[in-house]
Amino acid sequence: MNEVGWGRHYYYPRALIHVDGDSFFAACEVARNPSLRGKPVVTGAERGIVSAATYEAKALGINRGIRLADVKKICPEAIIVASDYELYTLYSLRMYEIMRRYTPAVEEYGIDECFGDLTGLRRTFHMSYEDIARKIKADLYRELDITFSVGLSCTKVLAKVGSKYQKPDGFTAIPLIGKDTFLANTEIGKIWGIGPNTTAFLQNHGIRTALDFTNKNEDWVKKYLNKPIEEIWRELNGESVMDLVTEAKHTYYSIQKTRTFSPPSKEAGFLYSQLSKNVEGACAKARTHGLTATGFSFFLKSQEFRYRGADVKLSGPSNAPHEILHAMEPHFLKVFRAGTFYRASGVTLTGLHEAKEVQLDLFTDPEKTAGIARVFERVDVLTERFGRHAIYLASSMKAIGAGRVAASGRGIGSVSRTRAGALFKGRERQKIFPLPFLGEVG
Repeated sequence: MNEVGWGRHYYYPRALIHVDGDSFFAACEVARNPSLRGKPVVTGAERGIVSAATYEAKALGINRGIRLADVKKICPEAIIVASDYELYTLYSLRMYEIMRRYTPAVEEYGIDECFGDLTGLRRTFHMSYEDIARKIKADLYRELDITFSVGLSCTKVLAKVGSKYQKPDGFTAIPLIGKDTFLANTEIGKIWGIGPNTTAFLQNHGIRTALDFTNKNEDWVKKYLNKPIEEIWRELNGESVMDLVTEAKHTYYSIQKTRTFSPPSKEAGFLYSQLSKNVEGACAKARTHGLTATGFSFFLKSQEFRYRGADVKLSGPSNAPHEILHAMEPHFLKVFRAGTFYRASGVTLTGLHEAKEVQLDLFTDPEKTAGIARVFERVDVLTERFGRHAIYLASSMKAIGAGRVAASGRGIGSVSRTRAGALFKGRERQKIFPLPFLGEVG
């Protein structure tokens, strides 16, 4: 562990901790499969670009956003895996749970990071704030088998400076008395909340480091900068003005549905149907949790375990499968390669927001949107009553039909006869309605 600080008994008018997972997605894959430890592991096989990389991969120059084709040129032995966002969400929830053992005041800032307020807990735990923070860090590693970098200070921004100061596996305590030393060694563009445009503006005014920024007087800051940047300036000067948002987020950061089928297929219609089934499952889960997506990614995995896929931005937030499939269709034609046998498909919904927070734009027909919502409310009711795929999109028919053939033990699919015949107590056998939904409402 890398540790930087000014001792264990310095004064903290407020004690805030920031916990940041080191290469979190890739670290989750290593924690799940310890045989990957110490190797250059990259996630993002389903997207064609690097989503995350272990520090062994980063040391070779493999960073987020690099094309996977270039990864193999840089490091032929790199291990590339598909992202498993539901696994990462489970690890994230465990991180929050461990933090809440020490303080109820936890802000779930991101899937791989959170803030916590330790103020006043020295007497409760009979130890210094620094020792409490170290104990949290040790518990996270012991229970999750993932390293976290931790910052401790009197404001959120300074705590964030601390967590970034010594990565990976770092611990940095920044009390008021020692903050200038750290700020002098932190570039202004590395400060949380200061983007490239603001960075360029500040640099044009001779501000290169965070300490340069704090040395500017308040009148100058108010004259040239907006309120959010002024708040960052105050926080860097040791004034805590950013509150913790401590309500638990009952949501997902992404929703993923994948399916492997056997035997492999090279038929475009069958593969599109498998993706349609993936989309229906992901959208149903989103609706269950009251979420809409602003984007998605999808992939096809070949018999040789090669991935081809695409990221797609939606024109507006949605949890209706036919809308997502409409956006997917032109990209599918680019991803699919005639003559290639594929063995798996997958879809990930991204940019999730609570449905009630969604604002319609000027070009959205509110009556049509409400009509679509009502249709899928009924679809969800029927699904709850009669089982999955009781009603489905016409585009999913080939995949669902293949699954039923497999369940009967007569051919294509991956569902065994034993599993098909076993029902949990109280669950009725599915009743199938010949009512494929074609996507037109009102």
